[in-house]
Order: sequence, then structure tokens, then C-alpha cells
Amino acid sequence: MLAGLATWCLVPTAATTFKRVGLSGADMSKPARPVLAESMGMVAATIYLVATFLFIPAQFRTSSHYVFPFDRLGEYLSALLSLQSMVFLGFADDVFDLRWRFKLLLPTIASIPVLIVYYVGYGVTHVVVPVFLRPWLGNAVDLGVLYYVYIGLMAVFCTNAINILAGINGVEVGQSIVIALSIIAKDLANVNSGNPAYEYHHLFSLYLLLPFVSVSCALYYWNVYPAKVFVGDTYCYFAGMTFAVCGILGHFSKTLLLLFVPQIFNFVYSAPQIFGLVPCPRHRLPRMVMNPRTKEPESDDSGPETRNLHRTVSTAMRSFARGSKRVKAKLGAHMVASRTGLEGARPLGLTIIRIYERLGLADVERSMDGKLLSVNNLTLLNLVLIRCSRLTERQLNNHVLLIQVANSLLAFFIRYWLSHLFYF
Repeated sequence: MLAGLATWCLVPTAATTFKRVGLSGADMSKPARPVLAESMGMVAATIYLVATFLFIPAQFRTSSHYVFPFDRLGEYLSALLSLQSMVFLGFADDVFDLRWRFKLLLPTIASIPVLIVYYVGYGVTHVVVPVFLRPWLGNAVDLGVLYYVYIGLMAVFCTNAINILAGINGVEVGQSIVIALSIIAKDLANVNSGNPAYEYHHLFSLYLLLPFVSVSCALYYWNVYPAKVFVGDTYCYFAGMTFAVCGILGHFSKTLLLLFVPQIFNFVYSAPQIFGLVPCPRHRLPRMVMNPRTKEPESDDSGPETRNLHRTVSTAMRSFARGSKRVKAKLGAHMVASRTGLEGARPLGLTIIRIYERLGLADVERSMDGKLLSVNNLTLLNLVLIRCSRLTERQLNNHVLLIQVANSLLAFFIRYWLSHLFYF
């Protein structure tokens, strides 16, 4: 609670300082494009680290009849070292705008302390085989070094998954809070299982996630629509590494992946643009329009004459709306899916777009002769806008969070009611 209160109080003060030194950016989802302070995730992450450092004496207090658990202290410190490294690297990304190749490398480096402690403390690399495969593979399979590759890739995925599903006020912090609360609910349900080692793993997760939820809720207050600050890549990396550390050292990586199904879907859905099969603009976030009857540009790659025409129409409509409160009330702002042209798309990318169109996952614009001209940017946010039109930014954020909540309920159903069909 104190960590959340400190975050809530310090964010506005830090925002002024960050803006003064140039760490700011325009809110491109707003017509007026207000300039907001960026990288406020650094404030929340710093307070979180201070809180977890101060918790060390309380967690590892000793007495004359108590053998100090050096192994558990090593796990806790390795988790904090990985988190601290990821916060530093995330802030470097906010400042220097690193390329994607470095965004894949940095989480790998930051996860090394956790991987080393896991190797020294546990070294368990076998996985239980589903029932229907046991006649061929046996009850368990030892993956060896491949298991460390798996948990290392999970750290890379978690840190980048939050960052990819972003672009509107509140969605980065909101999805992180839902995932964290879901893990906390699982920990509380299993913390009194009667198995000391099993209980410790859930307590370890609670030690890291309770202060995380506290600082995230305070940050969400300032970041939700209409946002007063941006959280930046620092928070996305910090949140993703927190989940990865809990999943690895808490021994529930499969459950964690179930909770990340919306992020996994968003990554797979975005893959054609991420890997260059379809043109990928710098910003793929949805756009806000004021007049639902005004035709918006179908592509972000429109020519200068087309952009000037739309700019003239938009300016005229805004002036007309300012002149009449009644007309302004009727217009109302809502979000529309942003688009990208397909001129430079590769053949494989065009094939994937056609499959998406057939599945109802893409809004494709075609020429009179059937040639593909443009498609919505391939993100979950734009997909929601295709399926549920005329949403405000606040409503779009709420829709994404409802998807996350529904996925958590489905994950628990699979984990606790269906898993016995495959593992017993």
C-alpha cells in the first residue's frame, strides 16, 4: 500500500521533470495531440524495487532455532537483479529508441541471473508427458539444455508481449494488473497446500506480485483515459520480466503461458508485419476521428495530395464543430482501425492477408480488378475495432481488459478442470 501511495504521489512531480528534460511525446490518439511525459514506468519500477529491497529483512528474519535459507535468498536476489537490469534496459530503450534486434537480446541478458540460480538450485529439466503420448515417450522426458532455452525464450516473450499489445491509454498497465491479479488468486488458492516446497513457490510469487499490483494500480490512475502520462517501454519490460521471474522460479510456466493467450494471439496475428512480410508503419495504434460520416484515409501511406485533402476536410469539420455545441455533441469522437498500404508486401504476406480476410480477421480494401490495396494494421486493438465499431478510446481499453479477464477465467478452467484429462 505504501509503495502504491508513493507512486501515486510522485508520478505528477516526476512528469514535470521528465518533460523539462525532453522525455515527452504527443498523444497521437487525441485530436489536439497533447504532449505528455514519457517513461513514467521508471517511477513505478524504482519504487517497486525499493519496496522489495526493504522487504528482505522481514522475509528472511532469523532466530536461534532457524537455519538461514541462503538458497532462497539467492533466488530472491537473482529475481531482483533481473528486474533491476530489465528496468535499466527498458529506460535505455525509451531514451535511445533501440532497434527490435536489441529488444530481443536485452531480456535474454537480463534473465541470466534467474537462469543460473535455477540451474544451481533445481536443475530440473524434465517435463511430464500427456497421457496419450506416454506409450511412446514414457511418463516424463528430459529436455536438458532445451529446457533452459525454453524458459529463456519465455522471458524474452513476456517482456515484449506487453510492449506489442499497446497504443492506447491504460492498456499496457491494465492488462498487466489483470494478469498479476490472476496469478495472485492462484497463489492464494494454493499457499496452504500442505507441501512446504509448493507453498514456498507461491509465497515467492506473492512477495513479488503484491507490490507490483500496488504500484501498477497507482500508475494506472494516471495512465488510463484521458492519460496524464505515458508509461513507456520501461514499464512494459518491467512488467513482463516480473511475470517471467515468477513463472520460472515459481514453477508455473505453463499456467503463465495460458494467462498470456491474448498476447500470444496478438504476436501471431502481428507476425506478418513484425517480420516484414507486410509493410509495417512506425505507429500501428488506432486513430481517433471526430465525425463518423467523414471518410478517413484508407492507408497511412497516402500521397501528399490525398493527405492535404483529408487535412483540409478535417480542419473544416473541427472548425464547424467548435462553432456549434449542438453539432459537436452529435459528432462524438471514436476510434477507427489504422491501415497500411500493401504495395511493398511480399507474396507470402499477401497470402496470409487473404487467409485473415477469409477468417474475418482483416478488413481488406481491394481495387476494381480485385487487387489488394490496403489492410488494417495487424494488432488486437485494430481487430477489436473491426469487429466492434464506433468505440471510444476508453471503451476500447475496457474491451481489451474484458478479453484479458475472460482469458484468465478460461485459463483457470483449463488448469484445474481439464488438465486431469491429460495429466494424472
